[in-house]
Amino acid sequence: MGRLDSLQRFGAPTVRIGIALVYLFFGFSQLIDPARFTGWLPAEAAILPVSATTLILANGVLEVTLGLLLIAGIYTRLSAAVLGLHLLAISTSMGFTETAVRDFGLALATLSVALTGPDVLCLDRKFTK
Repeated sequence: MGRLDSLQRFGAPTVRIGIALVYLFFGFSQLIDPARFTGWLPAEAAILPVSATTLILANGVLEVTLGLLLIAGIYTRLSAAVLGLHLLAISTSMGFTETAVRDFGLALATLSVALTGPDVLCLDRKFTK
């Protein structure tokens, strides 16, 4: 059991980096092919003064930017909190579907990163010393 205990310090970075890769994948996917994602927008988005494509592109920029910050461990709590709350709102608006349940779990994992804060591999720790 001693060997596994020595790896415990890598648990938080693994979750942080893994979840950031998910946001980067979907963020870049939205930037590359926004039309593929417009169907996921709620009907209420139609009242906004911007097109569905613009909303998807803005969301892609947000997810890529915060995903990169999360991978680097810069503004870790803030990046994870914004991404987690954003995905929580998305997942709860989708009803009880397989995708919503998956997104709810990802949102909670992201919020756990926000609650845990900077881990041993975060650049945040290097800047605040």
